[in-house]
Amino acid sequence: MLLAGAAHAQYTRLSAWTAQAGFNPAAVSGADALFLNPAALMNAGVTGPRVRLMEFGGLVGGSLMRFDLYNRYLAAGRHLTPAEVDRMLEAWFGDANAWRTVGMAAEVTPLALTHTSWWSAWGVAWRVRQQQRLWMNRGLLDVLLKGAETPRSIPVTGKFQATTYHEIVAGYARKLHPDLIVGVAPRLLLGSHYAQGTMHSTVTVSETEVQHRYTYTVDLTGATRELLEGFDLFDSRKINEASREKVARQIAGLGRHGGGLGISLGVQYRLLPEMLLGVSLTDLGFLRWKHVRRYLPADSAFAFAGVRLDMDRLRTEFDHDLGAYVEHQLDSLAQAAYENVRMQETSVITLLPAALHVGATYGVGGTTRLHAALSLALNRTGANGTRVPQLALGFESRWALLPLFGGMLAGGDGALMLYGGAGLQLWTWGLRIAAAGTPRSHLIGSGSRFMLMISLLRGRL
Repeated sequence: MLLAGAAHAQYTRLSAWTAQAGFNPAAVSGADALFLNPAALMNAGVTGPRVRLMEFGGLVGGSLMRFDLYNRYLAAGRHLTPAEVDRMLEAWFGDANAWRTVGMAAEVTPLALTHTSWWSAWGVAWRVRQQQRLWMNRGLLDVLLKGAETPRSIPVTGKFQATTYHEIVAGYARKLHPDLIVGVAPRLLLGSHYAQGTMHSTVTVSETEVQHRYTYTVDLTGATRELLEGFDLFDSRKINEASREKVARQIAGLGRHGGGLGISLGVQYRLLPEMLLGVSLTDLGFLRWKHVRRYLPADSAFAFAGVRLDMDRLRTEFDHDLGAYVEHQLDSLAQAAYENVRMQETSVITLLPAALHVGATYGVGGTTRLHAALSLALNRTGANGTRVPQLALGFESRWALLPLFGGMLAGGDGALMLYGGAGLQLWTWGLRIAAAGTPRSHLIGSGSRFMLMISLLRGRL
């Protein structure tokens, strides 16, 4: 009998497309193991080859998505007092230097093939990953909502990162003992799209002026560089229209602008006849992006002491339209400060969203299993919005041809999230669908998260 025991172990998981799903390294199996715990390649439940075709998954959310605070303070569009703004930002962000984040991830696995024997297993897969994430502190909202009403000094910081890359994965697992399995899954990474921006600044509001001291970098590759040729921050019509389609293709994964290597490692151990333990390290690796164009500011400060009213210009150039005149003056001042940039060619190394996972699964009654897992992000990039640990508790069962699973996730970059899924199994072939969502964006945590996964076809050859 294989280490996985009953074949229903293959139905365990919310999805295989992101560590954010809080998967259990003791419970995954088959092609999922290539990405989440290569030792679990032995968990197919049967020997022989298996194939999976076209799995899609998506995630959106994070601690920045606080619908309760938005509805309470901002939805009505009323003017907020400085005290109300402070209360909202304290509940939303806390400390002035604390970051909140929102991200999106989409993954497609067109093909995965695995083969299991009595003492070893192997698998290969092709996966495309697209990840975007924004980090920011409370400074920008403070400036926008309170303006120059109150003298103060506010840090305004933020970061944005977007990547698209292909993974070609090969994994191998072997029994070292009837109850112990180890696995490894190296991968070749082909980078298609990379963009990143960071800003560190301070806005100082005094009785006489508003001063902004700043530094920032913007990194762009491939078609995104062409898109911004002739770019004007204050006139979007100057964006290179001809490059829009190229950018869309690049973000979708059709391009080659970098490369790298990665690896995942895993162990599984059967402690009791019905209890399986698992540990895995996922997404250890890097991507090196070539021919990156880096934009840097030519200046580092902007001071605004008010708009000078020129009655002659207001009458002759703006036909007494005071609003248009003030907007033009502000644009001219900001243009002088922010428009001039320096550019340089460079290469950039980005890390994969590495994470550590520890989990256990326990069988009850032959058709049901209970799961518990703890995940910890090892860096803050891609799908890793924060390094706060995440706990997942769940179950799986099978009624005739219908596999079912569900559970909850707490911690990580968001509030409590509930998940569930089902499928249809006909002989050795089946399909799966799973979804997850946050019922309240401030319940046992902060921020909403939503996920969806569809696996179209999987089975034995």
